[in-house]
Amino acid sequence: MKLPAISYTSPTSMEEACAMLSADDDSKVIAGGQSLLPVMAMRLAQPTVVVDLAKIPGLAALEEVGDYVRFGPMVTHATIVSSPLVANLLPMMSSAGKHIAHPQIRNRGTLGGSLAHGDAAGEWPLVLLALDGMVEVQSVRGKRTIDADALFVGPYMTSISSDEIITDIWMPSRPRGWAYGEFSRRSGDYGLANVAITLATEDSGVADARIAVGGAVGKIQRVPGAEDLLRGSKVAADLAERASIAGAESLTYISDMHGSAEYRRGLVQELIRRTILEAGART
Repeated sequence: MKLPAISYTSPTSMEEACAMLSADDDSKVIAGGQSLLPVMAMRLAQPTVVVDLAKIPGLAALEEVGDYVRFGPMVTHATIVSSPLVANLLPMMSSAGKHIAHPQIRNRGTLGGSLAHGDAAGEWPLVLLALDGMVEVQSVRGKRTIDADALFVGPYMTSISSDEIITDIWMPSRPRGWAYGEFSRRSGDYGLANVAITLATEDSGVADARIAVGGAVGKIQRVPGAEDLLRGSKVAADLAERASIAGAESLTYISDMHGSAEYRRGLVQELIRRTILEAGART
């Protein structure tokens, strides 16, 4: 399909971009375009104005800041996957990023675009939630910070307002056990079920757990039932099995031509079990 008729603008500062968004309720930001352009081609989105962030300086930053790694919204998937800094401090991101589509997409798609899109099958939203990261956004009203737990509110829905732009993504780099699991029909396809987990341990027991599930559900979400079972216990095969059952049974699943809800429930249960054991081995 051809794209609908649009107006295009390319601001050179974040303030200018925010003003453009504020001036038109039907405007949209474009970063790498790997999420927005397909939905525009299918007429699922028809913005009147597209605001391109490509000419705004400083939005492709990637640096260690204290106990965090700060990413600019224009950092590409490929840059994250190939970054030695990310591999050292945030190995989950290196692992999850390799599941994103194909090299051509990874070379153009951006971290900020993926998070703003809020796709429940997306790798970066899942990782942000499991790592307990946060995003900073800006509008003509000023700046604010949104924690990962408050960011994803529904299918393709985030708590970012229509006139706000992501300016920074903060990922905690404190040591934690981690694992990422994804099942897709073919390499590069969207995952039918995705699970990301981080574990913090204390005296050989789990002090804190964050388990995020996507792909099989309409909205990226944590599974408190499984997390609660892990806290205060040592990771073992029987505990992983019980937590995976509790986690899988607590969710509501989507069903489509690629897999029934029951099939996806089974995938999620197995991925939770595997990732708990993998994360436990890394604590």
